[in-house]
Amino acid sequence: MSIRNQKGLAAIELTLILPFLLLIVFATAEFGRMLYQYNALNHLTRDALRYAVHDVVDGDTGIVTNDTISLISARSRNLLFYGQNSTDTEVLPGLSSATVSIVPHNSNFVTITVSYDWQPIFFDSMPSFVSTDSFDLTFPLVVNYTMRAL
Repeated sequence: MSIRNQKGLAAIELTLILPFLLLIVFATAEFGRMLYQYNALNHLTRDALRYAVHDVVDGDTGIVTNDTISLISARSRNLLFYGQNSTDTEVLPGLSSATVSIVPHNSNFVTITVSYDWQPIFFDSMPSFVSTDSFDLTFPLVVNYTMRAL
């Protein structure tokens, strides 16, 4: 083949391969972002529970009661949502108190469960080529921690 017959061939090859390359790049970026947010949720949940269970046992009884659970919720709320005791900016946008559950176990253990609905940046749903419905790309990231109240 002569060079004259190959003019524009590289542009056509780039046009054919570029959508697949961009799909791989964006999928990798979304996966990395999801891992980052799961790691942040994991650290926030552990730190909030650790902060909350320190010195919350009622008197000398050594029993965690419903009153101490409300104290745990109040003490750990800002730390869980904002990463600190003040209310500046949320570490994970969209994390609400409705997705946080704090439950006492065996009278001296406390379990915290946090569920965070992860949403991709680029697409919330993917269209289905077979029907009119689309696939929802959001899914919950769930973290559980259990610690003994001190």
